Amino acid sequence: GREDIWVVVQSSGINAEYGEFLTFQQYFKRINLRSKMSQAVFEPRMCVWNDLTSEHLDLIYSASNNENTLGVLADICKIDQSDIKQEILLEFYFHTIQFAKSREFNYAQTSALFTIMKNVHNMCAATPYNNNEAVYAYFKQLLVKHSLQRPPYSIGVFTVNQVQAITEYALNTYFRHFSMYKYAFTPKVRVDISLHYDGAPPTPEPVAPEPEEEPAPEEVTEEAAPEEDTTEAEEAETEEMKQLREMIQTVMGNELKTLQGRLEKMISEQDSKISKQVEALEESSGLKGGSKSPGNKKKK
Repeated sequence: GREDIWVVVQSSGINAEYGEFLTFQQYFKRINLRSKMSQAVFEPRMCVWNDLTSEHLDLIYSASNNENTLGVLADICKIDQSDIKQEILLEFYFHTIQFAKSREFNYAQTSALFTIMKNVHNMCAATPYNNNEAVYAYFKQLLVKHSLQRPPYSIGVFTVNQVQAITEYALNTYFRHFSMYKYAFTPKVRVDISLHYDGAPPTPEPVAPEPEEEPAPEEVTEEAAPEEDTTEAEEAETEEMKQLREMIQTVMGNELKTLQGRLEKMISEQDSKISKQVEALEESSGLKGGSKSPGNKKKK
């Protein structure tokens, strides 16, 4: 049930949505531009009490079991549990709340964490193109904005240890399965490839043979020679069409292999770059310079 976006690719370029003709380099630049445009909408802002109020958290924390907690979250976030996408989203919200409980976050910290993870997911689902680096940078900006007491620019909701714990949690859960969330919540991009060759004769359209009338007995001998000539011409034309078809299939196969190699190289480079960044983050000591927030004590 995913929505499809069609991109028509030709041997020398790409025919874009509005009829314009782009080279492969211009097309991939456009992909990067759309990712930048989508991330421009998401600016780091204060997230405390945006989605979950203290009354909402009272209801969530008072739920007797996980099933009741899911029901309360579905009512608060207005989620239809019969929809598979909404069910995935509800599970994502539920585990975020469970993490906050396990770390004994107060109400303000739980509310801020919930909205931070929600905004991160919204940015991921804003475009079908790859924006994992931009989403992770946005996630870090939101954490910094809630770990330093510098009003009105930031607020000290989380301590340094809490920021490190949240970062590890996000890396091991959401960002580890980033591609699956992208696949489930964004339109699918399909590529329709058509090849055109300069100087190659156009492939003739098949024509249905016309019914032949039976000749009179006396005319059989006179028309025997023209029928043989026609048969030879048809055989020659069929042989030319076979050669042309083989040539087109060979060239098309080479073009498809080249295109597949380029796409695989780009995907491999992106995966390698992200893996290095994740390893560097796990080895580092995390964000520094946080101040402990008094916060609100958890209501019982």
